[in-house]
Amino acid sequence: MVRERIIRAEPRENLMLGILRDPAPNILIVDDRKENLLATEKVLRNLKVTIFKANSGNEALSLMLRHKFAAVLLDVQMPEMDGFETAQLMQEHESMHGTPIIFVTAISKEEKYASRAADIGAVDYIFKPINADILRSKVKVYLDLYVQHQQILKLNDILSQSNEELERFAYICSHDMQEPVRMMYSYSELLEQDYAQVLDESGSKYLRFIAGNARHMQKMISDILTFSRIGREAPALETVKCDEIIAEILSEFETTIAAKKARVIVESLPVLRTSNTLMRVLFQNLIGNGLKFQDGSRSPEITIGAEESNDVWLFTVRDNGIGIDPSFKEKVFSIFQRFYRQEEFPGTGIGLSTCKKFLEIYGGTIWFKSVPGQGSCFYFSVPQKP
Repeated sequence: MVRERIIRAEPRENLMLGILRDPAPNILIVDDRKENLLATEKVLRNLKVTIFKANSGNEALSLMLRHKFAAVLLDVQMPEMDGFETAQLMQEHESMHGTPIIFVTAISKEEKYASRAADIGAVDYIFKPINADILRSKVKVYLDLYVQHQQILKLNDILSQSNEELERFAYICSHDMQEPVRMMYSYSELLEQDYAQVLDESGSKYLRFIAGNARHMQKMISDILTFSRIGREAPALETVKCDEIIAEILSEFETTIAAKKARVIVESLPVLRTSNTLMRVLFQNLIGNGLKFQDGSRSPEITIGAEESNDVWLFTVRDNGIGIDPSFKEKVFSIFQRFYRQEEFPGTGIGLSTCKKFLEIYGGTIWFKSVPGQGSCFYFSVPQKP
């Protein structure tokens, strides 16, 4: 029995509205003169911001420990701790580092001061008397960047939540749905063994349909689980002997290779530092497709090779199958994408999308060249230094 799972999540519409209704960003103005603080506050008042004021470097640092700011307007000349020292301490503290600092100063306009500000990490250097329009426009640029960055962070949270929901769904599929599917397949086998003499031709055909579809459902559930888990864990690297992986996979396809009188040619393959699972997924899918997508007019022939190219290993898996229309070059790697009926070529439409997604995590790429009726050649690159 499938156990009911209730997953409560905040509706997407509410999450999006939350992004649009974020509180106004904060701006910090630092100056030891009260009249300068009030004048700058007046210039920025029309912007949708919350303005904090500090009359010393120490007070500014204290505020930045307690609040997050979209930008800081910092006077250079201040007693005890000048603007340069204050900015330096801001950049050295993890929670303050990266906050845009705009120096506002009345001291000499020599280039060395602006250079020092740039070395510290300031984004701008403005001289007094302040041009209100220029200051407003400069601050608005950093406000917009800050708001966009915050929205991206929140959208990433939404995406992360969606991924977690997908993984939970895949978990339910793998642990709850596979059991009834297994029962369907097991009982169909028992019926075929114990009641074969009782069933007529139509009954036997229907029974084969049940068993075939149960096997297909098991494979699809397994593939969805594999696809959903890619990228959820840190990539694991190990020393991989490609020829050993090929040998294992060919032994798994031994029955198919013998039945179709297929020939698999394995050229010299490297030992490299990558993921064993990645290479197994790639070779398993590409060899399996080379054996499957045949029209029966000739025996399948698959050639597997690799060569060094710049900083990558470039692998090729070439077959003499039915080929792929080049116009499908993007769709081929999309999940659940199929170009033939299930009765012609069984499958889940997940294999190549899994290969692509897996490879991209490890810094690789995959593509193909094909002529319909003359076979396909799949290429994939694996970085030598992942």
